[in-house]
Amino acid sequence: MDKNYDVIIVGGGPAGLYAAYKIEKSFKVIIFEKDDVIGEPILCAEGISTNTLKLFFKDGDHPFIRNIYSKLKVKYKDLEANIDIPGRGLIIDRSKFEKYIANKVKEENNFEIKTGSFVVDAKVENDHVKVILENGEEYFGKILIIADGVESYLPNKVGINSVCNLVDMYSCYQQIIHDPNVKDEEIIFDFTPSVAPGGYLWVFPRGNNEANFGLGITSSLDCEKPYKLLNEYREKNYPNAKILREFPGCVSVNQLSRMYTDRVMVLGDSARAADPITGGGIDNALRTANFAAIVANSVLKGKDFSARRISQYQELVEKDNSYSIKKQYQLREMLLKMSEEEKDQFFTSAINLFDGKRIQSSDFELHSFKSSFKAIGMVINFMGSLLKDKYLLKIIMRLMWK
Repeated sequence: MDKNYDVIIVGGGPAGLYAAYKIEKSFKVIIFEKDDVIGEPILCAEGISTNTLKLFFKDGDHPFIRNIYSKLKVKYKDLEANIDIPGRGLIIDRSKFEKYIANKVKEENNFEIKTGSFVVDAKVENDHVKVILENGEEYFGKILIIADGVESYLPNKVGINSVCNLVDMYSCYQQIIHDPNVKDEEIIFDFTPSVAPGGYLWVFPRGNNEANFGLGITSSLDCEKPYKLLNEYREKNYPNAKILREFPGCVSVNQLSRMYTDRVMVLGDSARAADPITGGGIDNALRTANFAAIVANSVLKGKDFSARRISQYQELVEKDNSYSIKKQYQLREMLLKMSEEEKDQFFTSAINLFDGKRIQSSDFELHSFKSSFKAIGMVINFMGSLLKDKYLLKIIMRLMWK
């Protein structure tokens, strides 16, 4: 059996699968997934933006869409902002989503996917990379893509520092609930400190009064366990809820400062490329996967596998949205350092600013003079409102100059 490949991908989630899908069919690619079934287990709130869907899945067949929501509610203590976001948000069926990409990888690209295959070690050697499975099998490749999730330790095996500080990790607990009080058109975030210390609570509607209902707290804080806080909130706000399923999890933020080395790229949650405020990871998993595939295709043709050449991957990631991730991480740091009185002032200002606003997906698509002019108008309107609130303006200025 030939165990030599052009690209070895560790991880059969959205990042690993999408990277494989975008790698050219002429190359030989294998994906190792530790679980027995692609798409299981589901440890995810399953949210994705419509802009991401349009960007990465241009065909019209999207059988994995579970629900479309049009309203966003942001809560803080007794305050709430209700924002109209028509066409902005989707809840997907994560299992169907991953199976959908996996089918494309197998049927269109004819690449291998080996499930139940746990990679325990990886090494970069002179003219190849080597991975070792739990059963002792060894496979060899020209490029290694690491996309095996938030708990990945493989980057450290190849010389990339991926040690995560507790302050950069959310400890999470999620339940799938059915309750008449769940509104199918509305997504909810609650940042109340007593509800989710140093974190957030979410309600993502799956349709038919079901929701992904979860909570994440900053792991370094000394507070109640996430499942206890979540149960207290559920009993108060969704007293008639039927729990269909529940599970723990974690989200790691603060994107790796270096996401590559010779012959290796680190993607998605393995690179800690999750949204620092909301914890969302699917969008950034797909973005990093797309760039990794671009670089893999180019490097394989040019046969230069050096870190200098592979560094183009991180350059593409940083040009795309690393500024946004960096600023959101800095905002998270500021919020963690704020006293409760300062948080009260911040969220009061932010909620007053956004309550009653309407944000459409098309507002962010700058494909014409008209849409660009509209976006400029939104920014001017936002700045006008901001100037009326000196406290929030000060926060924004601090972020800009950090």
